[in-house]
Amino acid sequence: MAGRNRSTIYNVAAQAGVSISTVSRFLNTPGKVNAETARRIQSSMNQLDYVPHGHVGSRVHRNLRRIGVLSPFFTAPSFVQRMQGMSEVFRLAECEMVVCAVDSPEQLSLCLRSVSFLRRFDGLIVISMHIAEEDARRLVGLGLPAVVIESPNPLFSCVDADNVLGGRLAAQCFLAKGYLPCAFLGEKPPPPYSFQPSATRLEGFRQALETAGHVLTPGFVRMGKLAVDDACRMAGELLDLPTPPRAIFAMSDLMAIGVLKAARMREIAVPRSLAVLGFDDIEAADYMGLSTVSQSLLESGRVAARLLIDHIQDGERPLQRVHLEVRLIERETT
Repeated sequence: MAGRNRSTIYNVAAQAGVSISTVSRFLNTPGKVNAETARRIQSSMNQLDYVPHGHVGSRVHRNLRRIGVLSPFFTAPSFVQRMQGMSEVFRLAECEMVVCAVDSPEQLSLCLRSVSFLRRFDGLIVISMHIAEEDARRLVGLGLPAVVIESPNPLFSCVDADNVLGGRLAAQCFLAKGYLPCAFLGEKPPPPYSFQPSATRLEGFRQALETAGHVLTPGFVRMGKLAVDDACRMAGELLDLPTPPRAIFAMSDLMAIGVLKAARMREIAVPRSLAVLGFDDIEAADYMGLSTVSQSLLESGRVAARLLIDHIQDGERPLQRVHLEVRLIERETT
């Protein structure tokens, strides 16, 4: 009923038994409020039918559409390139893009369960994170359009790539050139709330080698942090073996750069003595002459943004799952 909502932030704070500043912190950065306090504040807001005002207010009062992008690794090059693709589409559609870093499963769930958080946005894009079934159904029930990247969910449109095929392409490249034996560098442990591409890329890599009659030995599979320095350490361990691998496939370009660093430190010629292949095709891969498996990062962001705009404009539009092409790009390192 019009005019019925007279509740203020003071009422919410009083009923929840917290300070006004704590309520404000919950509205602006819910991940910085402990779970029990957040639960009490959210319960009070629901009971009082409180709608935040200003920049966190109801979307019906905004002139520009605001899009929330939830991402666990928003500073990683692959995520930055996806967001570059999104920003092009949103700018043309006169939408504001707000990037929200998510550091834990609890924070992701808290964001998706917070009515005040969700009211900031006209649509959401969730990158590389699993949405719990209850949270997914809540989003649908609220009528908030959402698109997911890399973590398919039957309730939302999705953009993803065939990581198993990408692993196969890497193995086929090494096989065609006789770069054997070969090794794999992957990520462990991956965040429990995010998509885990390392395992599927390794699966495709191993399958292609075994089909050709070659076994990927356990000692040539190393798992570590998704970082240049850790990849450099792991690659160094492999290269210092009495019989080192002839080629290394890294599950990301960042890790492949770490392999190149380890090779340079040992004055190992690439690709004459060691072939190196990454995955993603970030901008730095081209600059460094790194061979890689491309998953069309910019296009991934563009497609996700277009899907979301379509759903915002037409709430009855059918859901879509878009599989982007993965392809081998050979440069100087193979």
